[in-house]
Amino acid sequence: MRGNVTQPNRWRKSARVSSMSVKRLPRGMLLLLLVLTMMGCSDANRASLGVSNGTALVVTLTVNGQTVGTVAPGDPSHSVDLRTLPALPWTVEARSPSGRLLTSMTVEPGDVRTASGPDRSGSSQGAFGRVDLSCGRLTIWVGATEPSGPAPVGAPGIAGDCAP
Repeated sequence: MRGNVTQPNRWRKSARVSSMSVKRLPRGMLLLLLVLTMMGCSDANRASLGVSNGTALVVTLTVNGQTVGTVAPGDPSHSVDLRTLPALPWTVEARSPSGRLLTSMTVEPGDVRTASGPDRSGSSQGAFGRVDLSCGRLTIWVGATEPSGPAPVGAPGIAGDCAP
């Protein structure tokens, strides 16, 4: 009998501990899910400073006045490692070989975001600058993906806009 009396007491105590763990588990899992979701929204996880140079020009990319890269003519996908850049905000400029400003953008904290839904759909927000010259399109962006858009109507650019 003595064994029967002590055994139920241990089970009750154990059951209470188990019950408390189960009650706390959903909160802990919810917190973990929230943290993982926020990690998925991190700018640095997916974002890049990208350049698509469809022009005949060598393009120099600057951030806050400092050169961060040179992009060859016709380079469709050039990126700069965000870890090498200063803290936001940024003024990003793309310039011709002679120093002429081709396009620019400003990037503030909070401008770049990515998110994914439970159905794996995604959305992203970023900043970009674009110019259509007579020798091609130049796009600079910060974000998870290159911005898209329709081709310009009519002849892009004006005569002489592709001079270095």
